[in-house]
Amino acid sequence: MRLGGLAAGVDELTLLERMEASLVHLTADGRMPVVAETLKVLVADLRRWPIRLSLDPGHGPGRLDDALVRQLVETAAGTDPDRPLHIGAPPGETPLRLHVGTEPPPDVAVASVPDGHGTRLRHAGHPFPQLNAPGTGLGAVLTAAMLAGEAFKVVAGLPEGKFEATPVVDFCPVLPGEQPGTATAPPPVLERTLLGGSGAIGTGIALILDLLRVSGELTVVDKEVFEKPNVTSYSIGTLAEAAALLPKVQLIAARLRRIEVTPFHGTIQDAIEAVDTGNLPWPRTVLGGLDSVGARHDLQRLHADLTLDGSTGGPVGTTVALHEALPTGPCLFCYYKANHTGKSAEQRLHELTGLPLARIARGQQPLTEQDLEGLDDQQRELVKQFLGRPVCGLINSTELGGGTNDAFRPSAAFVAQQAACLVVGAWIARSTGLVTGPVRRVEYDTRFGPRPSQMTDHWAPTPECACQKDANLISHIRETRRTRG
Repeated sequence: MRLGGLAAGVDELTLLERMEASLVHLTADGRMPVVAETLKVLVADLRRWPIRLSLDPGHGPGRLDDALVRQLVETAAGTDPDRPLHIGAPPGETPLRLHVGTEPPPDVAVASVPDGHGTRLRHAGHPFPQLNAPGTGLGAVLTAAMLAGEAFKVVAGLPEGKFEATPVVDFCPVLPGEQPGTATAPPPVLERTLLGGSGAIGTGIALILDLLRVSGELTVVDKEVFEKPNVTSYSIGTLAEAAALLPKVQLIAARLRRIEVTPFHGTIQDAIEAVDTGNLPWPRTVLGGLDSVGARHDLQRLHADLTLDGSTGGPVGTTVALHEALPTGPCLFCYYKANHTGKSAEQRLHELTGLPLARIARGQQPLTEQDLEGLDDQQRELVKQFLGRPVCGLINSTELGGGTNDAFRPSAAFVAQQAACLVVGAWIARSTGLVTGPVRRVEYDTRFGPRPSQMTDHWAPTPECACQKDANLISHIRETRRTRG
């Protein structure tokens, strides 16, 4: 709601009324590869919004099977049981119609389909070409996320000039400049890989790895627990799992059944110390889904062979980006300059609640009645509603900010998933040799869609950056970690 209000230029109450009056209706060709995976992600993405949502299983050879329809109903209920997925013809007035497949019914506004690791999207009146390859799990997530993005433009009522309804989109996150389906290389086995961050982007990465049936070993690092507000912006996790207050790393470990996951419940700095004491393997590849400059800088201090950082942001939170970083530069310090003037999230939380900084530092410990001692009446009433919850989950909480916390970064699953697609696409490209040469920064605004000819830059190291000035020290650290194994 925060992201939508910013994008549409309206207050959140107006947007809520607008979205609650919206109806989105889904159809699909059940014969398409990975149609089940695409629909599950799409239904989950759309059910995170306060809209009415319906699905027609269809008729004839392309009809969706009953088992899949039941799974889609369960997916919707796990996210929002108060707004069930309606099965059958759309109720009420004319809906926004979306289709997964290359032969949409004539009343469909937008259709899309996975093509290999990429996607093809068409507005009404624009035919699909012949597909190059069967869709993959990466293509499925990208297709769902981009269809959800098209729906967002309509149901949020984005004003003219604040979005672009591109009638034809052909995009592959593995090879951004090539046609979808050109890149068909299966993903490699995960080796000495670390996922930093289990938030909106991190869960998107986990979802894609799961749907790609990736195997291997993965260390997952995050310090926070999964809570109810996360359900609306993360790619995995239900209300029931939020009620259990699972550590986010455990949530991902449970999802990645084919991967041997080492969950590390702590900060990136904690993980660095564990690497240097031999308690965690030194990663050679790092996948990043963090939300602060400081955490990204810590991620770089792992000094892995390759770091692939995904981000969301921009004026209203709809811009996605990939930053490829090397220990020799450009590194994440080159991409993200340190801000020495702004207050830390911990300092802002201290000022808002009165909780001592020493208590905030014990972020995993749930708040108790004892924490209310020493607070004034206003602070006590504010903190009391969060008793039993870990402190770390409150730092960017919209509840805590009363809807006005300027530090809160708006996010939406369909945006974070596109950032995650860029990260996983780059991992496939670099680890299989499809892409070599200079590192890249890839960026686009999901309101306008990917523009393959304009969205990629090649970066050089910043001369004054630590990756250049401390190159010998970094080389020594890497050799020490390599020797330790």
